[in-house]
Amino acid sequence: MGAGDRSVPGAVVEAMRLAHGASPELVLATDLGGSLLFVNGTAAARWPQAALGDPALDLIPGDAKDRFRAAFAKVARGDFARIEWGERGPGGIRGWFVASLHPIVDGDRQVAVVWTSAEVTELKRTEERLRRTETLMVDTQGVAHLGTWDWDLSLPNATWSDELYRIYGLTPQTYTPSYDAYLTMVHPDDRQRVIDATNRVFHEHIPYSHDERIYRPDGSIRHLHTWAHPVLDETGTLRRLVGVCQDITDQKVAEEQIHQLNADLERRVVERTRTIENSMRDLEAFNSMVSHDLRAPLSVIQMSADLMLREPEPLPVRVTEKVGRIQRSVAQMTNLVDDLLTLARVAQAPLERTVVDLSALSTAIITELRLTAPARDVAIAIVPGLTCSADPGLIRAVMTNLLGNAWKYSSRVSPALIEVGSVTTDDQVEYFVRDNGAGFDPKEAHRLFLPFQRLHRADDFVGTGVGLTIVQRIIERHGGRVRGESLPGEGATFFFDLPSA
Repeated sequence: MGAGDRSVPGAVVEAMRLAHGASPELVLATDLGGSLLFVNGTAAARWPQAALGDPALDLIPGDAKDRFRAAFAKVARGDFARIEWGERGPGGIRGWFVASLHPIVDGDRQVAVVWTSAEVTELKRTEERLRRTETLMVDTQGVAHLGTWDWDLSLPNATWSDELYRIYGLTPQTYTPSYDAYLTMVHPDDRQRVIDATNRVFHEHIPYSHDERIYRPDGSIRHLHTWAHPVLDETGTLRRLVGVCQDITDQKVAEEQIHQLNADLERRVVERTRTIENSMRDLEAFNSMVSHDLRAPLSVIQMSADLMLREPEPLPVRVTEKVGRIQRSVAQMTNLVDDLLTLARVAQAPLERTVVDLSALSTAIITELRLTAPARDVAIAIVPGLTCSADPGLIRAVMTNLLGNAWKYSSRVSPALIEVGSVTTDDQVEYFVRDNGAGFDPKEAHRLFLPFQRLHRADDFVGTGVGLTIVQRIIERHGGRVRGESLPGEGATFFFDLPSA
């Protein structure tokens, strides 16, 4: 440069100081070789190491140097450049800037380059938040099958979200959203309702929310739920319509399946009820037959056997033994008839729960049992104050059977022990009846409550095999459960619970 040339940078520096010395932006000026001629106060505060004559690129972060170098070369040719760059800190990008580089011209020749950088960190962060929000909205719409639309009434067509195009089976390249084109896709049975709802929005500014069906280009039908809301200006004039459309086809299909299942269930319930009613009639007929048709012949047989034994002439011993066998069989048959009638009544009798003193009830039953064998050595342990909520008549049948079994199966033990008490497990009270009698094999426990199933030989202990079935039916009618625990020769314990009504 000549003497005249050297005077230009001085004028540049003075002009830059006057124009940008107090600017809040980062302002630098360099010669055409890229060396610093001017650094304003804001830039000096950010780059305290900056010194006049140093390359300006030394101040720029490494990953932005190439962009600045290319921009500087462009400006050196008399053009204008604009770039975005970030300044990194320990945690990543610390600040974002938009830099403008433009030439300073003296007459017809370029003498310097001005670098101006404005910080746009907050704008950049806002853009990023908006981008994430938009991405989240798109993802959410996809998950929920929820599309949106916006119709500016000053324009002929609406704007659809990507998800709305997917719901309709369309693409922005093949379909331009318009009201008339939309109506052609609405199911004919729903079309007039859609038109009426839209007219109310236009003329009365009333939002709508309804279900509708649409045809896709492939001919399939989709069920949609659509919301539309009017947007008015300050004068109350309708300017825009905004809406949301959700694909509820899967929900509609599930509702139809549930409807069909319910209809099938109702049909099966009716059939089952009819079957139960028929069974109840059959059971009533059976009860009537047992009560009259079986009892009468048994009574005749019993009376005949009694009369034979009362004959004035002694009967042969062999005949007397056979008559005794007949009497025992009649007694067993009579007991079986009584048990069957009791079992039938358990299912039919109304359930009237009240508070029952289980201790007093057990004591009364034991007193009756002692009368049948007053010479037996039996210790009784009944926990006082046991109460339960149950039907008095039915719970008496339960305790009669359980205590009767304990009395029977402990008859070959001396002294015998019968206990009545309760245990509490997980806030559930279980009542129990325990004896120290014959017990049973736990492998056979699954047969305990089956009718006519006996775990002991009839020669050892008499019975009909129905008593525990009656117990189970009664406890189940109360909403409870019954179970038995035992080991052979070590007695048995029967537990049952009676949940509150």
